Amino acid sequence: MLLRVVEMASMEDHLRSQLELALEPDYCEVVNESGQHSDPATESHFKLIVVSGKFIEMKLIDRHRFINKLFTEELKHIHALAMHAYTPDEWRKRSGAPSSPQCPSKSN
Repeated sequence: MLLRVVEMASMEDHLRSQLELALEPDYCEVVNESGQHSDPATESHFKLIVVSGKFIEMKLIDRHRFINKLFTEELKHIHALAMHAYTPDEWRKRSGAPSSPQCPSKSN
């Protein structure tokens, strides 16, 4: 009997690939920030930075709704998802996303 091993992608890689498929972004960064929080899970807190021309006609709330809908199943397993969704023009003007705040419950 031959066993086949299937390597599961990390949640970080999965989120990135789904964003790339859905939005064809100019820039896409997925940061696993789980280690900065008190939660023992290793894939529980993520920060998304997505720059896409598909956002041009969308209000910010609609961009967030789009991403939430894209990750309906994933959000059942993720504790926190910070979303920074920009059009290319917004991104050029900002030249970066805000830093994530420190977790107040993180024990040192």
